[in-house]
Amino acid sequence: MKKLAAALVFGCALLATSAALAATGRTGPGASTLAAPAINWGVADDASKYADDGGSWFYDQLRGANLTEDRWTVTWDPNHPTTIGDLAFLQRAAPAAQAAGIHIVLALYGRPATANDPTAFCAWAATVAATAKVWGIHDFIVWNEPNTALFWSPQDAGAPAKYEALLAQCYDTIHAADSQAQVIGFGLSPRSNGPSQTAPLPFLAGVGVAYKASGRQAPIMDQLSIHPYPNPNSPTDAPDVGYKVTTNFGVSNLDRVKQAVYDAFNGTKQPTTLNGLTFRIDELGWQTDTTKYSQYYNQENVRVISEQQQVDYFTTTAEKWFACDPTVTDVELFLLVDEATRNGRSQDGSTVLGGGWQSGLLTAGGEGVSQPKAAYAQVATDFGAGRGACKGALISWTPNGTQTGGTVKGRKAGSKPKSKIGPSTGKGKSGGKSHGKSRGKFGVTTKKR
Repeated sequence: MKKLAAALVFGCALLATSAALAATGRTGPGASTLAAPAINWGVADDASKYADDGGSWFYDQLRGANLTEDRWTVTWDPNHPTTIGDLAFLQRAAPAAQAAGIHIVLALYGRPATANDPTAFCAWAATVAATAKVWGIHDFIVWNEPNTALFWSPQDAGAPAKYEALLAQCYDTIHAADSQAQVIGFGLSPRSNGPSQTAPLPFLAGVGVAYKASGRQAPIMDQLSIHPYPNPNSPTDAPDVGYKVTTNFGVSNLDRVKQAVYDAFNGTKQPTTLNGLTFRIDELGWQTDTTKYSQYYNQENVRVISEQQQVDYFTTTAEKWFACDPTVTDVELFLLVDEATRNGRSQDGSTVLGGGWQSGLLTAGGEGVSQPKAAYAQVATDFGAGRGACKGALISWTPNGTQTGGTVKGRKAGSKPKSKIGPSTGKGKSGGKSHGKSRGKFGVTTKKR
């Protein structure tokens, strides 16, 4: 009932906003924030979870940039099916985050990628939820990038249906363990680069097909998580660029995701963005040039942007897109603190889990070493302003129609994505790094079991 009430409130807010804008004709910043739900900004960074001080320094840095959320990853090991492997770290860091007023979100998924048995995993997820609620943690993302073989295997035509079954079961077990829980679906990778990945919108469509076929009369998610990274073939693309391939999405292509959700779930018990479903952007970032800093090592293996470009990109993302979009209620940037390895290898040459990312607002190293990049201070005002950061009209979207309030690129208005389900055979390279991984404290990436 709580989730239904929230959905009704959100839907009414959108209708009220549309009516008010139509009545007044206002298109400026004042109109753009009228009746829109709040938007919260934070980071996706496990460094605080692993910090010896429980994350105290990290949380101070978050607050300094007007950031209030941190997403942690917690992985399930099928060899120890009832054990929370990171429990000791959670027991140390979660109370510190709670005391600091930082909102923690947990992304739950199995490792290795074949560890996706729904009954065993969802029983474990319920244990995590029952444990974490004592620290005020109620938001749980069920899986990370299930449309990629890196996180869900086998990645084949049957993967969407298998993920739907797992998400539905976890929705029930997590809510049973925590009545205040918000179960967040997907964590979609934004593109397909080849046969090891399913394009995100066909994957979402496949989940919708499986949901309808199941006859389920309850939702499978309270919120949808997406990762609108730039095209890895052109990782320095600005947020306005998006993807030309209509089965993929970037910052400027969220209308495609809304349409895919509508096509998949309209008329069912699963809300769409028209009646309550919101988006959580729990990973997004652009890697910056670190050549002037001495704490980094190894050669860079992707194209990077300048620190000033990072300012410009985050400013555009906030002021033109996310703060203006009432569907987007939470944004977690990847990362706060850079990783020190530029190419995903340790100094002895071994591969490390995490890939080596320099997309943070702070340089690598941690307390006494890390320095703020330009964006840390210059975009903090937008982060703190919430919806007030929007510099234009509120983004409005209608099914099979157009999106106003932002510039839509890469897709003709009203066109639908292709419906192919299964791994893409399109060409493209990964850009050299992977993302969304567990990492160690302050730039030291750690290997996980």
